[in-house]
Amino acid sequence: MATMRPVGDAQPRQPAGCVRKLLVAIFSLAVALYATPSFSVAGDAFVASGAGLAGSNSFFCGRSLESRSMQSSTAMQGYHGQLKKPKWVEPTLPEELVQQAKEDGFRLRPKYVHMKIGYVIADKQKKTRICLVEYFLFNSKYGVYYKRSKKKHFHDEYELSKLGDVVLITPYRKLSNMKSYRLVEIMKKGEAPTHV
Repeated sequence: MATMRPVGDAQPRQPAGCVRKLLVAIFSLAVALYATPSFSVAGDAFVASGAGLAGSNSFFCGRSLESRSMQSSTAMQGYHGQLKKPKWVEPTLPEELVQQAKEDGFRLRPKYVHMKIGYVIADKQKKTRICLVEYFLFNSKYGVYYKRSKKKHFHDEYELSKLGDVVLITPYRKLSNMKSYRLVEIMKKGEAPTHV
């Protein structure tokens, strides 16, 4: 026969992990809103008390509420698109190494994983080009190489490459259904006429 525990001895239940995380998130949001200077509920007294609290006390690992409000406002600006993401800058090599290689008759460039060299076969789309990458495979049975090719769509932000150019492309985050490469360098300009 099962024994029943008296009601007075019942232990208070702790909130579950997800509920605890939700409560912490709500509390931190309330603190961040309370610290922002534009937030007011009952007029200037509420804002003034928030400013005084932020100036006198330090919360959250020694950081004041002012710094938290600045961080949250910056994050909100970035979230709403008011701050612009900096443009991609290609990694550069030290100038003395470039000059030394130039004197020796070489040209240095950054090396990328899975970079490919091909030539542009279509430049009609906006900021998108298609290049044909040709490569050779070896047939071990017959002992011969045979040629294969693939079309790769790549992103050309400033539309520098034109039809017939030899380009160096490298993998990038997926930008569309077909496009997951980006332009690194135009290795050789296409000099042949595109229309006869």
